[in-house]
Amino acid sequence: MDGKRLRRDDQSSQETRARGTMRMWRWARWATLVLAVSWAVNWVVNLVQGEQGRDLWWPLVSAVIWAALTVYGFSTYRRIRTTTLPGITGRSSA
Repeated sequence: MDGKRLRRDDQSSQETRARGTMRMWRWARWATLVLAVSWAVNWVVNLVQGEQGRDLWWPLVSAVIWAALTVYGFSTYRRIRTTTLPGITGRSSA
């Protein structure tokens, strides 16, 4: 009986952790998307205004970093929603 209870507690903590990660990425993925777009727009504006050299590197690098984090956030959220939680709970993702 203790084995079943231990597995149920472990499953519950995994589910809690997965749901917490989903809650975090639910808003963070949109925030990172906004930041990626704003840095990209900043880079384009600076380029159009004729700035050159070192002034253009930081907005471009930052836009790439935030875009990568955005992709990671959306893929992590989807993986947890469609694979991890159904695997833990035994319920479908629908």
